[in-house]
Amino acid sequence: MLNMTTPNLRNNLRTALTLICLCLSACTPALNWRQVSQDGASVQLLFPCKPDQARREVPLTAGEHAVAGTLSLQGCEASGMQFTFAQLRVPTGVTPAEALKNWRLASLLPLQAAPADAMSDEWVVKGAHMAPAPVRTRVLNDKHQAHFVWFASADHLYQAAVYGQPKDKGLTEAAETFFSGIKLP
Repeated sequence: MLNMTTPNLRNNLRTALTLICLCLSACTPALNWRQVSQDGASVQLLFPCKPDQARREVPLTAGEHAVAGTLSLQGCEASGMQFTFAQLRVPTGVTPAEALKNWRLASLLPLQAAPADAMSDEWVVKGAHMAPAPVRTRVLNDKHQAHFVWFASADHLYQAAVYGQPKDKGLTEAAETFFSGIKLP
């Protein structure tokens, strides 16, 4: 018969229960990834939290003049990081390459990134157009850490981004998961 009054047995049982609870809590993901559809598009995404949605008119430079475009945005915050996905239909009078270039510059400006702070390279997403070429940019300076991807499909431009603190070691892995979850038809 088991005698629960033995101090060593009680301590061992308490220690075992504590370890089980710690192991179970370690298995609970900090980022709860879920599949989400971009409203009005056939893009499938993985978000680590339930995204809010917004729309707004944005000015786009087309040569010497500006035209308005509608930006659709989904975003949420989890584990101290912000995850966003934006879609912009390319308006008449603006080339996709011109719009994407201006969008990239406008996204990097608030991060106060010096050229050495922003590293860009090619990026591949199945189904994206190759012109303008999909691009991935990483920004790291003493104030910001952000990862972006920009790409085009049909007459739409897209941007996915993850923002966080400069010392956040989990941001790169979270960005990889977020970006790899982008699925075009």
